[in-house]
Amino acid sequence: MSPAPRLFIGLALAGALSSVQADDETYRFTTGLDYSSGRYGSAQTTEIWYLPITTRMEWQRWTFKLTLPYVRMTAPSGGTIVGYDANGNPIRSGAGQRVTQSGLGDVVTSATYSLLERQDLMLDVTGKIKFGTASVDKGLGTGEHDFALGLDAYFPTGGATTPFLSLGWKAPGSPAGQTLRNTWQAGAGVAHKFSSAWSGGALFDWRSAATDGSIPQRDLTLYAVYKSKTDWKLQGYTYTGFSDASADYGLGLMVSLGL
Repeated sequence: MSPAPRLFIGLALAGALSSVQADDETYRFTTGLDYSSGRYGSAQTTEIWYLPITTRMEWQRWTFKLTLPYVRMTAPSGGTIVGYDANGNPIRSGAGQRVTQSGLGDVVTSATYSLLERQDLMLDVTGKIKFGTASVDKGLGTGEHDFALGLDAYFPTGGATTPFLSLGWKAPGSPAGQTLRNTWQAGAGVAHKFSSAWSGGALFDWRSAATDGSIPQRDLTLYAVYKSKTDWKLQGYTYTGFSDASADYGLGLMVSLGL
């Protein structure tokens, strides 16, 4: 049982692997750092540092998560929201002077239920709420709440390789003076266990446009996970985008401890 892949890059990649590698812990604490850079179709670059602190609790077929993030964003001033990056941070169309703002990001909670646990098929359904806690004045958030649903399917092959698919729907809260669309997300990937300690894989993700003037996101992520014998994990990843709605590139490193 695990959270859906791509609820957050990095945190979600660990989730995809934990579905096919049984963990005995009830609680897991994760933190790390994600960096992304992109022009998003504009003349200036937006850079985002994202530092999440996540608590995960498992109970029977349920998995509950709470994420408290810190965000540091350097972006063009002004403009309107044209989309979101992989961590849910708003991307703006501003063409003014680049400014740097930082502070608390949007707090996110999620609940995942394991619908099916068979040797050849595993299904998870996830509900997620993003609370509008990030500062609107600083441009770190919309100030509105977002709601999302996701379905994830894992296909254990009996060997070291596990393909997985994801489908999601998001209803974003619209800030004053702007209407954001409900969006769809679909992803496909593969997880491979290289040894008892090392795993890795790849994920391709597509998301529909969030506004009338934007285009869908298309991203490819490569990742590796090291799992120690003492219940801590180290997760490294890199990703790149294939549309103006995606970051040009990003990378991150996450560490987690299970209890």
